[in-house]
Amino acid sequence: MVVYGWKSKVLKEALFNGHQCPRCQNQSTHIVVFGSYFHIFWIPFFPYRKNLKIICDSCQLDQKPKEVTPEVRKLTKQLKSQVRLPFYMFSGVGIITLLIGYFAVTAFLDDLRFEKYLTDPKVNDIYYIFNENEPTELKYSLLKVIDIREDSVDMSPNSFGYNYEPSVLMEEDGFLDVYYSYHKNQLRDMYERDELKTVIRKSLENTGMDKVIEYNLEEFQEK
Repeated sequence: MVVYGWKSKVLKEALFNGHQCPRCQNQSTHIVVFGSYFHIFWIPFFPYRKNLKIICDSCQLDQKPKEVTPEVRKLTKQLKSQVRLPFYMFSGVGIITLLIGYFAVTAFLDDLRFEKYLTDPKVNDIYYIFNENEPTELKYSLLKVIDIREDSVDMSPNSFGYNYEPSVLMEEDGFLDVYYSYHKNQLRDMYERDELKTVIRKSLENTGMDKVIEYNLEEFQEK
């Protein structure tokens, strides 16, 4: 449930001479300038207008500028223009700007990290592969770097497929004791085709990614 709405805040109060209350003819009045803003979860996002009222100190009658004489209206307009909207009324816009900046920087750093991993692979790097043509929902699989030979990378596949990018393997899953060789350019092509989603360089302990399973062709053909 999203809580949103509009609220007003007093920005300035000041004595206002030269205006007579039409109800009680009192000469003592003051002006109040309000700032109205839009909020989400009570966080001000942006102001959208300023309002001004003339309030009688005696009978508390409040009047809007359009309800007074042109001379008084002109003066109140000048006074209202001098009141600035506080920065906190733009808090939501500032938060969104900071979040956009954060995610932009994070994406940029991720791109740099990914580029480094593609250019300079290391043993035990984990590659997340996405196969769009997989007929089941298990479209994600993993490759683990086991050796680097000049421009070739030897990689072992895991034995299971997933419908998500796993950070921890299932207990019965692991990496097979066979490998495929990929040229670095081939891996980059896979990334550009969105088949290679990401590369993780992490400790394999407590994730199941250090487990090796003996490859049995007949067993896998039965599956």
